Amino acid sequence: MRTRILILLLILFPLINNLSAQNRVLGPESTISLLTCGPGPDVYSYFGHSALRVKDSALNIDRVYNYGTFDFSDPHFYAHFINGKLHYLLSVVRYRGFFPDYVSEKRFIKELPLNLTLDTRNELFNLLEINYMPENRYYWYDFFTDNCSTRIRDIVVKATRGTVTWPAEPNEHLTYRELIMPYIGLNKWAKAGILLLLTAGADQEITQDGYMFLPDHMHRLFTQAKLSDGTPLCQPERVIFLPDYPKPVGTGIVHPYVIFSLLLLLGWFMILFKKIPLKAVKSFFSMLFFISGALGFLFCYMWFFSAHQVCHANLNLAWAFPFNLTLATTIWMPKARWINRRYSRAMALLIILFLITFSFFKQQIPLEAILFSLTILPGLLFFSGLKQFRKPKAQNQTN
Repeated sequence: MRTRILILLLILFPLINNLSAQNRVLGPESTISLLTCGPGPDVYSYFGHSALRVKDSALNIDRVYNYGTFDFSDPHFYAHFINGKLHYLLSVVRYRGFFPDYVSEKRFIKELPLNLTLDTRNELFNLLEINYMPENRYYWYDFFTDNCSTRIRDIVVKATRGTVTWPAEPNEHLTYRELIMPYIGLNKWAKAGILLLLTAGADQEITQDGYMFLPDHMHRLFTQAKLSDGTPLCQPERVIFLPDYPKPVGTGIVHPYVIFSLLLLLGWFMILFKKIPLKAVKSFFSMLFFISGALGFLFCYMWFFSAHQVCHANLNLAWAFPFNLTLATTIWMPKARWINRRYSRAMALLIILFLITFSFFKQQIPLEAILFSLTILPGLLFFSGLKQFRKPKAQNQTN
């Protein structure tokens, strides 16, 4: 009998705990604040972070509700991330356990106390507790539309019953791509990869409400927002931690523009300077065809198998085509000369059309794509047979 009672208590304890959490009522001295943290050293932390702090000394509560939690120990983490099916969750920690990591990484922490009535604070607290229940805490993360910041915006709007008045729309609406540029500028190679993956969905003008996927912009708009009675949504900002930032360091000589420009010059030099061995020419362009083909497979995968809408229908496939991987191998096969020529001609024509028309695309094409397409173009012309780059005897033997 005792065993049955113990089992019943173990089953009911989580439910009782959640119910008791929801039944707690914040007192008049309680506060709820928006926390905004600065960018971090890792790619996923470049854009900063947002969280909500609930404090009530009478209830011994000082906790942080964090919608930006994910499980790095998941063995399929990167696969889920690429597929756009990554589970994030709402976590709750004591405030004193929240900020040490940000301080150690020299990330600023700013606090905006929300200017809410006691009833609205309790409504928001109750919604947070309901969100934290095991069946509610997980959500499908989307960087632009459903992340640690937008979740806070939405729950604050819900608690205030939509009475928040946001600042007037700016005269110039930016796009998602333009908004993230300041955050990825220093890491040039990460920037190049991100800009190549983003498609026309990231180049649409967004409303001011959409700006709040970035913590900095949400912090700014919260400071300017007002409640229905004209009261500011937030009290004056409090700076909890402001580090001494070191001087930003760029990527120097390994900047993608430098590397791609050197490859571009080398590619044209190789096909025009006849003393370079044909084996070296083939090796060089085989590497470039392999890289562009691998990128093409990635672009296709993100289009057809990923939930990331902003990576669908990537027009960079005009130069990064998956079958370039095959060309990287078949240029070494004399028997494949016929098909290599026809494929090279088709790809060269496609790239030329791409270079002529890219400025009219809805998708913004980064300079890295232009440089790389210009780099593989001479190789396609060389193996197309349209121009006699070598002496007839050498051409027949190797091409």
